[in-house]
Amino acid sequence: MIDDLFVITEGGQLLYGWHPEERKDEKDDLITGFLSALNSFATYERGEDIKSLKLKETHIIFEKFEDVFQKLTFVITTKNEGMKELLHSVIHDVMTDFTDLFRDDLSREFDGEVTKFQKFDLNISEIRKAHGLDAFDSSLKSIDNKEILKSIMFIEPRGGHIFYIYAKQYVNKEKASFLLPLLINSARLLYKSNLREKVRWILLNTTRNENMLVEIRNKLLIARQYELAENFEEEFLSLEFFKSNGKYVKKPKKKAKMFEEMLWDPRIKQVFLVDLVGKILFSKLFDDTQDCSDYIPETISFLTSSKKASEEIFNRTLFNSTIGGETLATICMNLNTCGLILIGSINDFSDFQVIQKISSDVYKQLL
Repeated sequence: MIDDLFVITEGGQLLYGWHPEERKDEKDDLITGFLSALNSFATYERGEDIKSLKLKETHIIFEKFEDVFQKLTFVITTKNEGMKELLHSVIHDVMTDFTDLFRDDLSREFDGEVTKFQKFDLNISEIRKAHGLDAFDSSLKSIDNKEILKSIMFIEPRGGHIFYIYAKQYVNKEKASFLLPLLINSARLLYKSNLREKVRWILLNTTRNENMLVEIRNKLLIARQYELAENFEEEFLSLEFFKSNGKYVKKPKKKAKMFEEMLWDPRIKQVFLVDLVGKILFSKLFDDTQDCSDYIPETISFLTSSKKASEEIFNRTLFNSTIGGETLATICMNLNTCGLILIGSINDFSDFQVIQKISSDVYKQLL
């Protein structure tokens, strides 16, 4: 977590300082004076800039900005050494936003007035959210308390580089960092092309009740791994659907009949049973305001990718995978040679434990 954030002029004046709410420091001028003197010594006496500094517990990150009249140094401090790489990304965003917002003021002599810079607090809030820092402390505390949250990863969305990971059990980092960005891209393309919506998150759920929730932030992906107590793997894999292989469903009418008299959760708006080549075998629309029939065949590609990800990351069979958009959520239940697709409002399907219960209620009727 960030302990301090400072913006300091070349002359050592503090233009802006930020701390977490629980850590208000009244010695900012003293600290920034020391940091400025240290940085000046390195620049003028040694001819090089300080990029980072390690005290006994505290790590200090420096970045200079010299493209305006008032040459600035941006500083972030933390006691969490593992976060240094992530905070390098944060400090560059702070530097860009601060100099863009106050460029006119920074392009002339410093007038001693610093209160105008306090409105940058709003930018800090957005930057922290973009990098997932608003969820950092509570997630680590939950993991340490041995709750259902078992790990958290901060992943660069394009190359899959892991900025930071905190876990109390084994996590297949290599597989997750490679497969999760691909799965996110698949979901994004699916929703953009068919529903004209942005994807907010995806969820993988294995038959051992291991859950991987991947949230999309502006700058990175946050992958949280949860584990629930209920284990239904043997029962689930004993379903008739898992007794055959291949892409094509034998006796599709018989398969479809299994769903005709089923009781459906009222939060489910549309139901589709689709084979692995995209043919709809059964459908039921409780709300046809936005008929998703044309969209459904393409969900098979996401389901297939999700099955691979579950096998590679967890070494488990996928139970279901879900895409959370702006208005709609799509639950894809794995039935081996079929996918059962459940469409609902994102307001109803925004909790992974709700998704788990809805999916479990369906499979229990198939036993």
